[in-house]
Amino acid sequence: MSSGSSDHGLRSSVGWMFIGQCSGYVLRVVYFILIARALGVVEYGAVAAAFAFVSLGAQYSRLGSGMVLLRYVSADRPQFSVYWGNVLATTLAASGIITLVFTLVAPHILDAKSVGLVAFTAAASCVFEQITISTTQVFQAFQRMGFTAGLNLLTSLFRTIAAAGLLLTVHHATAKEWVILSMIVSALAAAIGVTAVTVCFGRPTLDLKVFQSRAGEGIEYAFAASTNSAYDDLDKTMLSHFGMTAAVGIYAMAYRVIEMATVPITSIQLAVEPRQFALGEEGVLESAALGKRLLSKSVLLSLATAAILFAAAPVLPLLVGKNFSESVSALRWLCLIPLFRSVHHLTGSVLTCSGKQRLRTANQLATAAFNFLLNLWMIPRFGWVGAAWASLLSDGALGLMNWLTLRHVLRKKISRDLAATAPSLAPPVISIVIPYFNQEMYLRHTVNSVKALSYPHVEVIVVDDGSTVSAASVLEGIDSVQIVRTANRGVSAARNLGAKLSSGDYFIFLDADDLLESSAIEAHLKLLERSPKASMSFGATQIISATGKILVKPHVCRPRRDYLRSMLVSNPVACPGAAMISKEAFHRAGGFDERFKMAEDYLLFLRIAAREQIVRHAHCVISYRSHPAGVSQDKAAMLASTLTALDLVKSDLSAEDQKYLQHARWRWRHEYEENKGLRFACKRFYCKLHAMMTVPVSAYFGRE
Repeated sequence: MSSGSSDHGLRSSVGWMFIGQCSGYVLRVVYFILIARALGVVEYGAVAAAFAFVSLGAQYSRLGSGMVLLRYVSADRPQFSVYWGNVLATTLAASGIITLVFTLVAPHILDAKSVGLVAFTAAASCVFEQITISTTQVFQAFQRMGFTAGLNLLTSLFRTIAAAGLLLTVHHATAKEWVILSMIVSALAAAIGVTAVTVCFGRPTLDLKVFQSRAGEGIEYAFAASTNSAYDDLDKTMLSHFGMTAAVGIYAMAYRVIEMATVPITSIQLAVEPRQFALGEEGVLESAALGKRLLSKSVLLSLATAAILFAAAPVLPLLVGKNFSESVSALRWLCLIPLFRSVHHLTGSVLTCSGKQRLRTANQLATAAFNFLLNLWMIPRFGWVGAAWASLLSDGALGLMNWLTLRHVLRKKISRDLAATAPSLAPPVISIVIPYFNQEMYLRHTVNSVKALSYPHVEVIVVDDGSTVSAASVLEGIDSVQIVRTANRGVSAARNLGAKLSSGDYFIFLDADDLLESSAIEAHLKLLERSPKASMSFGATQIISATGKILVKPHVCRPRRDYLRSMLVSNPVACPGAAMISKEAFHRAGGFDERFKMAEDYLLFLRIAAREQIVRHAHCVISYRSHPAGVSQDKAAMLASTLTALDLVKSDLSAEDQKYLQHARWRWRHEYEENKGLRFACKRFYCKLHAMMTVPVSAYFGRE
């Protein structure tokens, strides 16, 4: 499958899930308004406490069999019937036991009003809702997201109808009346879901071997899901335990709004899970790449959601009733939770889909324990405000832990890959090509800087381009330098000849008046090892005078999302010696264009950027010597050569990048025009703002 069709399928899946989740969101909004008005804050608090208590163990009702189905059927669809049979058998057996346990334990945990609701709530949540969720995972595994969205919508639709009927007929219902009606509605949705799966994919097959072989993995998923939801429900259960039934109603209403506000994030996660499971079979790097693409969008969406929740919170009592007025403050306390969840859901999903579920589970377990201790300390003192603080700290901590864990896993994976290939590879040889033409006052210093490099596997080739004072006489007494003398043909031809005579794996083209820093090669290689697809790296440049005095301290551009776009409007490499280029990339780009007398390095870098991946680091690798004899001092000629380079590279660019050329020419003309006051300053300010748009936000906060 091509990347284009793959991305289209992903967008379609996210779209279906988003439509289904948003429709469910609207229905749940209506449902919560109706049920809140029908029950009032105390009765609603009793229902919320019972539901939260049951939810602490509801995930064990399937023993993770739904996630097992999703993982293996996504990759091997003919296995559907045995995994579906495993789901139904496991759910019916485990949910019956869990319902009985919750009913017996409830009197020791909850307040008296909530205890009588537990049996009905457990039947709805542990049996029927879990079956409905499993039916959605079947359609999800087959990537039929329309059906997945529809089944997710079904329970919400039935509950909304039931809540409307209850409000219209009874007006002020009791908590018990509602939980019984909710159980009946959940049973109906489960029956429809099972029927839909049977019609579309066939009947289940019971195979105990599947249960035996996958039970351990399923329990891991169930444990992870329970620890993930534990800190969502623990606070409401503890509020009930301390006799704060009204506080449960206030806090639970705000929390329900938060859960509905995370619908877009959930839709993204559910839609990409089958793809991430498939990519996870290839390795964590592939799954992480997809997760990274989605995380930035999810974070922006979550920030917008938080702002809307904070601003719109006062509307809540108008919808659900004045006795929920305190829920406004609770909602504002909790409005950042969607942001934290966008991080820990997507990073956690990458870990799960890459076979690192145990690491995710460990983070969730630690978070659940942290949340319990916080609630135990804060709820008796601060009521629902303490619960809100505990939720914020817990979700934030889980997001941070999942992100750090994923980062550690990725680094270990890259290190293992490098270690696996390193023994079979000899250290790369670096060819340093120095074109020389009448720079006898600097050449010896330049070569000595190369001889002082800390990296040992280096060959030095000096191409004497018909100088009046030969390179051999200047370098007399310096060993291990290959000197080639030719007729004067220009710097580009000299560099190409040096590259042709070299035997290295990488090239550094060092001008005869510049100085290479001693650790330059290690800095390049370290970066290229971390970026195995990259063919060129470049570092920071400092500018020195003819006498060696530092004029400008080391500078390198910030990381860019797209180095080609950055290269079109500037030359972030600064000078040829700041870059190290692989031999293959150099030859694919055609080497230096020998028609150019200046800006020849810029044309080469453009051609490489159009074909290859480029990376940069902030280590100073070169001292660039600025003196009146330098060719770059002729600004008019430099501008003409630069604009010609843009014309020549046009055929290598995509249609989208070609549209950028007009702006690039404008930028270069501005770069070489004389500073003429306010107009020039305004242009420079605009250029800096425009450049900032290509810099990832993280680059302003990361350390080099």
